[in-house]
Amino acid sequence: MEEIDRMSQLPGEVLMRILSLVPIKEVARAKLVSKAWQKLFEFLRSFTFEFLPPGDSTDDMSSFINAIDSALKLHKHSLDKLKLSLDLDLIGSLMIESWIDAAVERKVRHLDLCFLRLNKRLDHLYHLPVKVFSARTITDLCLDNCRLEICGDTNIDLPGLRKLCLRRIRCQGDEQPIQKLISSCPLIQDLETSFCSRMERLLVSGLANLQRLSVINCYELESIKIDAPSLQYFQYHRFIGVLPCDIVFTSSSEFLKELILFDDRCITEEFFQSLLVRFPNLEVLDIFCGLQRIEISHNRLKRLNLRPTRAETVLNIDTPNIQSLNYIGYRMPLISAISSLNTSSLREVDINFVNLNIRKHFPILQSKIFFEKIRHCQDMKLHLHIKSKKQFMISGKLRSIFSPPVYDIKQLYLTVDNCRGYQHIMDSMLWVCHPQTLSISPGTAPMFLKVLYNKFRNKEEHPECCTSCTTKCWRHYLEEVQIDGGESRAEIDRIMAMPELSDKFMECEVECEVRFILKWGYYVI
Repeated sequence: MEEIDRMSQLPGEVLMRILSLVPIKEVARAKLVSKAWQKLFEFLRSFTFEFLPPGDSTDDMSSFINAIDSALKLHKHSLDKLKLSLDLDLIGSLMIESWIDAAVERKVRHLDLCFLRLNKRLDHLYHLPVKVFSARTITDLCLDNCRLEICGDTNIDLPGLRKLCLRRIRCQGDEQPIQKLISSCPLIQDLETSFCSRMERLLVSGLANLQRLSVINCYELESIKIDAPSLQYFQYHRFIGVLPCDIVFTSSSEFLKELILFDDRCITEEFFQSLLVRFPNLEVLDIFCGLQRIEISHNRLKRLNLRPTRAETVLNIDTPNIQSLNYIGYRMPLISAISSLNTSSLREVDINFVNLNIRKHFPILQSKIFFEKIRHCQDMKLHLHIKSKKQFMISGKLRSIFSPPVYDIKQLYLTVDNCRGYQHIMDSMLWVCHPQTLSISPGTAPMFLKVLYNKFRNKEEHPECCTSCTTKCWRHYLEEVQIDGGESRAEIDRIMAMPELSDKFMECEVECEVRFILKWGYYVI
């Protein structure tokens, strides 16, 4: 019986969609077994070629190269996108240049070039052919790990370029090639420079349409001057640097809505305050720094991500319209700011205390104050990442002065790393608040989930503890526990089935979110 080519019976648009999602080697093979695919292959507009990992055979490399050749050199129509991510130790520069030529001839719009040398020194970079800079149809250009050699007489003709991404670029001599490339493309809307070397100064000027600017880990930079009146997003990352980098905005920045600053040493209080004043419409602020004092006063700010690197940092936050707060850092900076924090608009909170000695420093009373301030937030989520090697428990003295726990917390997300005293972590959190949903996040130690589940499952109907305390523990208030969803149940069964002393149990983590629905009542004396 003759086999039916069912692929040929699919509509052309469906086949085109399938081809766009399949690795190019598989596409090249498929065109040999299906007449429909062979015909449609000529109409593909997007190609992605990823370099082969070490260990693949020579035959595989030959078929991979042949696939690229047949895709580009035999292609008769215009290209929407070409992405090359190749190992220069396996594929010669002349062959790569012929593929780039083919893409330029076919009026490619999105060109993404990444070149690596896995077995040789990384300073032997690919020399990008100058003809790329005169490809008038390119709208998106991403260059990664290559050398720019743009001289004074180099013709740069990229009138349609809207997005330029320069990663691990080494300039020949100085930063002039990058400066000339940027200044020759006045319609750029999105500009990124990351890990570029031999670049001491960056001048972003004459780009009236620029909306996004990212400068990431260009360690030799000493100054950045920005003249971009339409800028809406600015990201600056630098963790290593010999000299501080001076950042100057020379134009009005009234449209800037998102600011990301990651610099542990070079951001000063004066510079930070000047930015808050300069950006009156700022809505998102993400800051990682080592400032002694961080003062944030802004009426438009909606999302705040704070990562202070000093334990003694003083926080002063006045953001009446903030909706999302993310904090990663030491305990004291945030705890000291809780009482004065305006939480009237807050909807989401994510807290990660680092280096937390839970026996000495677990902020039980402060956490309760915080829960009380956010109890009105029906959509509030709280993530607590707790790590400790010591046990702890709530003292009898503290229990005697404890007020009733906070209700109306819709969801509490909890992540607990490997530590001791899991039962006490659980007890303390449920002394502080009674969430409607308790979610154990992926990455949590399996023993904590096991202890938590056993505590819920074995809870006495009429507990006899806390006889001398006015405020009873959670056991007296919890009426019902439900496991939410089959995925949560399956993960609990997986963890409970593992022997506690096995290597597999000690090395594993909770793999998916596990949710418990908690029904609370009131204890009657």
